[in-house]
Amino acid sequence: MPNEDQVVRLRGERVTVGRSNGNDVVLDDVNVSRFHAEIARNGDLVELRDLDSRCGTRLNGRPVKTAVIKGGAEIGIGPYKLRFDGAGLAPENQRGTLRLDASGVSMRVDGRTILNDVSMEVEPGELVAIIGASGAGKSTLLQALAGVRRPTSGSVSLNGEPVTARLTDVGYVPQDEIVHPLLTAGEALEYAARLRLPDDTETKTIRSTVKRVVGELSLEGRENTRIAALSGGERKRTGVGSELVNRPSLLFLDEPTTGLDPELESQAMQLFRDLADPTERAVVLVTHATKNLALCDRLAVMGEGGELAFLGKPEEALHFFDVPAYDDIYTALTRTPAREWRERYERGRTDRRRGTEEPAPAPGPTGSPRAKLGLFRQVGLLSGRYLRLLVRDQRNLLILLGQVPVIGFAIALLFEAGVFAQVGDGVGVQPGNPDDQIQLLFLMVTTVIWFGSIDGSREIVKERSVAAREADVGVRPGAYILSKALVLFGLAATQTLALCFFVFSIRPIGESFGSYCALAALLVLTSWAAVGVGLAISASVRTEDQATSLIPLTLIPQLLFAGAIVPVAQMVEPIASISNIVPARWSLAGVGSVIDMNERLADAPRLADFAGYGTSFFELRAGQAAGVLMIFTAVAFAAVAVRALRRLS
Repeated sequence: MPNEDQVVRLRGERVTVGRSNGNDVVLDDVNVSRFHAEIARNGDLVELRDLDSRCGTRLNGRPVKTAVIKGGAEIGIGPYKLRFDGAGLAPENQRGTLRLDASGVSMRVDGRTILNDVSMEVEPGELVAIIGASGAGKSTLLQALAGVRRPTSGSVSLNGEPVTARLTDVGYVPQDEIVHPLLTAGEALEYAARLRLPDDTETKTIRSTVKRVVGELSLEGRENTRIAALSGGERKRTGVGSELVNRPSLLFLDEPTTGLDPELESQAMQLFRDLADPTERAVVLVTHATKNLALCDRLAVMGEGGELAFLGKPEEALHFFDVPAYDDIYTALTRTPAREWRERYERGRTDRRRGTEEPAPAPGPTGSPRAKLGLFRQVGLLSGRYLRLLVRDQRNLLILLGQVPVIGFAIALLFEAGVFAQVGDGVGVQPGNPDDQIQLLFLMVTTVIWFGSIDGSREIVKERSVAAREADVGVRPGAYILSKALVLFGLAATQTLALCFFVFSIRPIGESFGSYCALAALLVLTSWAAVGVGLAISASVRTEDQATSLIPLTLIPQLLFAGAIVPVAQMVEPIASISNIVPARWSLAGVGSVIDMNERLADAPRLADFAGYGTSFFELRAGQAAGVLMIFTAVAFAAVAVRALRRLS
């Protein structure tokens, strides 16, 4: 294992780089894959090849998969920079030594400037606070510095490389909580580690990482406590911990003390002071609280219009604004326009930003270099976590499952015994009314649509902040959606099969076992299409209340246009055409064909003529109905994907 700064010569055809001791160059860091990259000769050329690593490989600040390298090239792997002199590699660990430089960062939205030409720097190990009035662009600036949001103009770099190329060195905690309250603190940190670290990370490394973070945040003894039962300060710390699992060299916190009482606020600020360590990381936070600003190394003050009014030591800010206390800075910002404060600051500034003569780095890629964890591995992790959360929300699960027998018995008891009896079933057996049979099937169709849409309607919106942050660190939206689908499909299928059991135990259809299976399968597919609709709603709204309010709007068309209340043959245009895009219409036709509904109607010709179903509505075969329902499901999930991508990007 080579020591840091020791040159490893390229003597053979190939030099491997990675976390495993089996490499020629061993880089001991959680962000480095076991076999991360290789340097290989290809004739007279030397090539750098990324070995499908989790966090990517950089060449002169740009992510690459394969590239020819020459003497003087700088290769970036995690927090390491490896200098290639043409004959060998010299690794340098930059953890804790990263300097952030922002140059001319501006942000415009809908023609309005919310951040105006901000230039600042953050030195290794510093604690920097950003304060200012509401709407002054503090959070926007933080997001730009963290690489979460691309500025309209300007650049942000870490040691000369675009910040977007070094996202594994950055941690970002938004205002909203990014941990699930039903998980324990230890579970939340373990899931964070498994989603953020390379997929070849050993279980013992995951556990040691969680133990390290617990120690850093003083959460010992609280690992097995559910986050919902933690104090406000402990919940905040757990959220910070999810960003510390990959040991970022810069940690950005948006309003981390909001909602804390003065004592907890002081404890939190002291924690951030301790986390800002010259050997580990710098910490930048946005805050409205001023009580503990003296703990910071530097203070940035933002004024209206996204103007940087001041950047310097906290005590210098009091002199600059000519106020006795930090709270009075806000008053000073209202008395004098922010632009004027900025001009005063720039005229009197003595700590001119170093390196301004150097060209700004290119903006860098838009995609996260951390989006390399395998799709199926992510789906497995997210599905397991979601199932655990679903089971732990016992009250909600009891409602979802407990309503099934109530509704099932209610549907069955609405109709007389022998409702599905047919001519020829036996002497003295009165044939059932086909119209009642259709109505019972219709109620089952609409009930499973209700189950599916309710199941999915809140499942994205309620954890939007969690999903958005995990998308930033490499969780694929497709994996997130698939994990929801797998668990919700299982839940909806369980509800549907239980409904069939309760209804048909009391009101049997008198058909073969295969018919029972086909009918249940069609109803399950119907519920899955409804799950897709519910998730599409959840991905489109901003609150859970909005999602709940929209559910009736999805159910009412199923009631009106399925063809049970008014047969499709009797609908006027364009209503008859609209019924073709209603899943309940095809589901009802399919389940009716399973029990030979056309033959049942033929045995009661007067009723058939009166009901108006005609001879074509129930001619749809079960397989055809299943195909149509799967198309509805696919379309619904395509809408979910489009909306989720927009929400999570």
